[in-house]
Amino acid sequence: MAQFAVIGLGRFGVTVAETLTQKGAEVIAIDNDEKKVEEVRSFVTNPICLDSTDEQALKAANINNVDAVILAIGENKEVSILTAAILRKIGVGRIIAKVDSVLHARILKIMGVQKTIFPEQYVGREIANLLVSQHIFTYMEISKDHSLVEITVPTFFLGKSLKELEIRNIYNIGIIAIKSSKPTVDEDGNNIVKEETNVIPSADDVLNEGDKILVVGKKVDIDKLIKMSEKKIRKK
Repeated sequence: MAQFAVIGLGRFGVTVAETLTQKGAEVIAIDNDEKKVEEVRSFVTNPICLDSTDEQALKAANINNVDAVILAIGENKEVSILTAAILRKIGVGRIIAKVDSVLHARILKIMGVQKTIFPEQYVGREIANLLVSQHIFTYMEISKDHSLVEITVPTFFLGKSLKELEIRNIYNIGIIAIKSSKPTVDEDGNNIVKEETNVIPSADDVLNEGDKILVVGKKVDIDKLIKMSEKKIRKK
C-alpha cells in the first residue's frame, strides 16, 4: 500500500491528505497546531502534532521510508525551507512542496526538492483557459507544455470517424475519450439525458453533434485546434 506524509494541514494539505486517503493510501499527517491535527484524525492513518523544524521529532515520526512527503507549508518560507533541508538530511527520497513564489520554488529546487507546486498560479491558469473559450469545459495541465482538455467537438469533425480525421497525424493530439449525451427514460418514466463516456475510442468511432472530446497533447496544438474551431463558427 502506498504511504505518504503531509506536513502542514492548511486547506491545501488537508485536501491532499483526504484525497490520498480516499485513493487507498496510508497518510501520516503532521502539523504543529494540535487543533488542525485533531481535525484530520478521523480519516488519516497517523496524525502527529510536532514542529517540522525539529530534526529529532521528524526522525521519530518515521517518515523517511514513505513514498513521498508533501510539504504543504507555502506561506511561511523560512519554515518550509528549513523543513525541506531536514527532510533531505534524514533521507527522505521524494519531496513535493507547495510554494508561494518563483523564488521560493527556486530555493527548494536547489536544495533537491523534486517538484514544486504553486496552487494559486495553477488554478489561475486553469480558470483563465476556461474563460477564453466557450468550447472548453475542463482544463488540466499535465506538464509545462502538455494539457488534458475537454472540448466540444469541432464542427468540421462531425459525422467523421477518428480514422477519417487522422487526428494524430494532422492535429498532433490524441483523443482519449468521447462523451455523448443521449435522451432516455428512467425507471419512473421521466425523460432524462444520460451521459455516456467512451474511454479509449476505436478508430471507427464517429463524432456526432453534442459530443464532447477529451484531448491530450501539447498546449500549442490544442490551442490551435480550438482557434480553428472558433474561426469556422464565426465564418458561418
